[in-house]
Amino acid sequence: MQMSGAMGGLFRFSEWAMKLAYLNFLWILFTILGLGIFGVMPATVATFTIARKWLKQEEDVQIGKTFFSTYKKEFIKSNGIGFILAIIGMILYVNYQYINVIENPFLHILIVSFIFMMSIFYMILLLYIVPVYAHFELKLSQYFKYALMIGIMNIPLTILMILSIYLLYLFLMFIPGLIPLFVVSMLALVIMGISYYAFLRIEKQTSGGLIPLVIKGLRQLAASLAGKANSNNVNPSIKGESLLERGERG
Repeated sequence: MQMSGAMGGLFRFSEWAMKLAYLNFLWILFTILGLGIFGVMPATVATFTIARKWLKQEEDVQIGKTFFSTYKKEFIKSNGIGFILAIIGMILYVNYQYINVIENPFLHILIVSFIFMMSIFYMILLLYIVPVYAHFELKLSQYFKYALMIGIMNIPLTILMILSIYLLYLFLMFIPGLIPLFVVSMLALVIMGISYYAFLRIEKQTSGGLIPLVIKGLRQLAASLAGKANSNNVNPSIKGESLLERGERG
């Protein structure tokens, strides 16, 4: 018997709370099983994969089975992405530490501006890399390229994502007892939800497919950084294809 009214709403709320708590527990468990450093990325990818299925309104998702199969399948590749992100973060951190050593004022301003811009790009990567990984089946290098460009091409949504994360932070700080139960699963649902909307939004706005638009965006970005665009770097094997048609995961 299907409940309706207030009781039905309370039941659905309780059901979703249990799902989120269970997903959060799986993330903690499999992160620990991966010795922390090797478990966090595959566990995060698995969490976002579940969140994506919920957003696609896939009913009766077997959370435990799907989580474990994704964790096992993406263990090596996702750790490769995590390793690259960690290296980039360490490089930025080391550069920040040596900023004050530079005595030339002009060079100091130039380097600070460059590092600040790179830090913004890095933040965009951190926000979009896992949603892109969970949504698309791509080569390793393409995840970084598309995560960066999708974030740049959807600045309002990127800002909305940052604000949503901040509001979630305030909510959890107001009720800190919820942190160990929901922090990762709620964060995944928020980030994946906005990212999924960005994927669909770009696809609808792009008559020729997402990949040509990304290539064009990369050219424009290279032109703004280097002063000119390289028009000969288009990969003919992906030209004219829609990313959602070519590489979306099941």
